[in-house]
Amino acid sequence: MQATLQKYSYAFFVCLIFGISFLLFSSIRYPLLNSDNAVTVLMTHYFKMPNDLYFWGQDRLGSLIPLLGQIPNKLFGLSPLLSESIVHYLILLLGYLSFSTFIRSNFYKIIFATIWFLPPMRLIDVTQFAFGIHYSLIGIVCFLIDRLDKSNVSEKPLKYYLTFTLVALLTITAIWVSDMAIVSAGLLIAINFYYFQKGKDSKNLRNRNSLLAFSLAGIIIGVVFIKYAKSFSSMQNSYSTFGEPEMIMKSVSIFSKTISDFLTFKTNDPGTSIFTYFALALITMVFLSIKNFRADERTKKWVLYFILESIILFGIILASKWTFLNSVPRRYFTCTYITLSFALILIIDNLDLTNKRKSLLKTLSLITVISGFLSSVYYLRFEEPKSLTPMVTVLDDFKSLGKIGVISEYWNSYVTSCIDPVNIKATPHDQTYAVRNMKIVEEVFEQPNIYIIRDM
Repeated sequence: MQATLQKYSYAFFVCLIFGISFLLFSSIRYPLLNSDNAVTVLMTHYFKMPNDLYFWGQDRLGSLIPLLGQIPNKLFGLSPLLSESIVHYLILLLGYLSFSTFIRSNFYKIIFATIWFLPPMRLIDVTQFAFGIHYSLIGIVCFLIDRLDKSNVSEKPLKYYLTFTLVALLTITAIWVSDMAIVSAGLLIAINFYYFQKGKDSKNLRNRNSLLAFSLAGIIIGVVFIKYAKSFSSMQNSYSTFGEPEMIMKSVSIFSKTISDFLTFKTNDPGTSIFTYFALALITMVFLSIKNFRADERTKKWVLYFILESIILFGIILASKWTFLNSVPRRYFTCTYITLSFALILIIDNLDLTNKRKSLLKTLSLITVISGFLSSVYYLRFEEPKSLTPMVTVLDDFKSLGKIGVISEYWNSYVTSCIDPVNIKATPHDQTYAVRNMKIVEEVFEQPNIYIIRDM
């Protein structure tokens, strides 16, 4: 009876967290919806293969959501905005469910759900852009690899090899969605090869050989596909170039100052400053308890994988020339937030502590994640945009103008159109680099009335 009650309580809280996240942060409800979000919505409306394989005008950020969004949009007639929101959140949900299979305690599954769906404002891009989708796919891949490790190929050989095929395809998809997933994929292959090799029995050797064969095939297919997809992009950039030592030191300095500003409450975001202190307290407590870490080889493997990925990606991001040129934006560290948080949860979940220390750790974990979520609500309500009203509601009056064209600065352009892309055509002005789609420019000038938004 108690087990059943705990099961239903867990399901209730996860559904509640998922629902709150959707009502606050999905495209159809997000108060800070902007033109970057809107491009994905418009791509769902205009989607055309193979030209739209990447985010308009770029050779990065694969268009998985617009592609899958064709199902609710074209097949069921849902609006592009709702279609994008549903597909985006279903992928995030699948990612969370995959990660949750590695966590034993329902309490810590709920804690990770809060980390995943209700992040602090400075790391909100878990729910907004490619980072959450990247790790949703990686989470599914980790889940499938874990199942392969337990399966018996002699009983179901077809299922075994089909699963490996799915692992390879999902990994390629993750790299298409985010170039950063190359690190995730490479490390995933290396870690699993090491553990399969370490096992030395027939099952592990079989898994090792299969991993090598499917990895080689996946690399060949992946390189061909990515090169093909990038060939249709109008903008070719090198995001993997490392900066000069001076650049790297400046990036480290900017990052350090950001952390210092949070710790000294010198930002317009006191909620995140409070969250930072709780997070540091939690990390310190876990570090001091690490000698009580008790886990099987399976869990140790995944803890090692996510900690290594956190460290490697953090180093690559700080050393990247692209990071420096973009003033070390906080969104680039969303990957580290996800991987480090998950590794931390796995460690906490496997600490052998007294009941008193367990209760203290649970309380601190809960306060930390709730403070992170409340920092987002506080920022939206009192800093920007000082309202929880969805942006699509704010823009709804544009629909009353009928068929119109809109010309504006980038941040006021595509977001205006995404609420009704059939009747409202919008584009950035001709003096900006951010015109994403020239076909839409033509459509703007075909409209019977054209409006200029002079803001910015």
